[in-house]
Amino acid sequence: MNLRAVIKNAYQALRQNTRRSILTMLGIVIGIASVITILSLGRGFETYTVKNLTATNEKNVAVDVVFSPSDYEQFESNKMRYFSDEDLKFIGQIEGVEKVAYVKADDKFLRIDLQAADKKISKNLGFVAGDKDAIEVGRTISRDDIETHQKVAIISRDTAKDVNPDVNKVLGTGVDIKGELYQIVGIYKGGTANLFDMTPDVKIPKTTYQYYANSEGNPTQIKVTIANDYKPSKVAQKVIKKLEKVGISRNFGEYSTFDMSSLTDGIGKVLKMLTFFISGIAGISLFIAGVGVMNMMYTSVSERVKEIGVRRSVGAKRRDIRNQFLVEGLMLTMSAGVIGYIIGYLVELVISIFLPFKVSPDLFTISLTLVITIAIGLVFSITPANMAARKDLVEILR
Repeated sequence: MNLRAVIKNAYQALRQNTRRSILTMLGIVIGIASVITILSLGRGFETYTVKNLTATNEKNVAVDVVFSPSDYEQFESNKMRYFSDEDLKFIGQIEGVEKVAYVKADDKFLRIDLQAADKKISKNLGFVAGDKDAIEVGRTISRDDIETHQKVAIISRDTAKDVNPDVNKVLGTGVDIKGELYQIVGIYKGGTANLFDMTPDVKIPKTTYQYYANSEGNPTQIKVTIANDYKPSKVAQKVIKKLEKVGISRNFGEYSTFDMSSLTDGIGKVLKMLTFFISGIAGISLFIAGVGVMNMMYTSVSERVKEIGVRRSVGAKRRDIRNQFLVEGLMLTMSAGVIGYIIGYLVELVISIFLPFKVSPDLFTISLTLVITIAIGLVFSITPANMAARKDLVEILR
């Protein structure tokens, strides 16, 4: 029996029990629609989150490279430089580097390492610009502090907890910034504590930082802009290796990098695993629907014993009978899979209207739909099909 005839017979057999076929398909439709909706929305949210985390005012992603000297006193006289023009020249020759420039002291944020409880924590350093911060404990930085280059600092509540779980004991203590000890005079609430918040963790007077850190004429940080189609983390590793070989200050400290992509890589993986986990829970309904397919196929085999006997008596082989029932199962599940995919896609489009991101079908979800429906059709139809093929002709004719 050729494939065309098998498909035609399978269609006629399913059509004879239309109501039962539709009810059996319903479970698969719901399961596929749920999985597709969750996967598409999850992948859309993952893309949206990563895009917002890496968003900058520049067209390309930028990586900050920081030099931390082992002894700050060596650099205080300005006779030793953290980075040189030659360093920038070598970095600019690295594949994937669009441009490189010094980070000036008037930049909005700098990255610093703070010593807290026998460990270093990386925080954003900002400068007081005359605005009034919402101080929770202590006081704000005054105009006199700014004009007289006082070594005072205010820190966010989250940073204070990193330094000491009892934030009330942090006030009046010192925090080391670029080798200088700044006294903490106030604790402010900080940002909204979400992934997109870039509020400074530590604020100090800009004039004090420039006076003691010599950052205006001797930047401790450079910004490397990454070219399109290059992974920032890999280019940053090349930059660090280059500086460790030819950097002017390579023997007097350590080079380190900070780029948002290193954070977003981890966040993307977590979101992806969470999406797959939730989809797996929704996919349990597919297993239940598969049991329904098997039950229908067993019933179909029992009801069509005479048909099997007639076909065997006119020359049909066991594999012909097996293939007949397998094709029926596959036709049932694949039809349900296509309908489920369409419904899932329409549902996700409606939901995305109320979300800040859009979803669209991709090759992964289409392939997943195809694989799942074929797997359900094969796994839950093979046993009933084998049972039909093993029917003894003599027993049937009795």
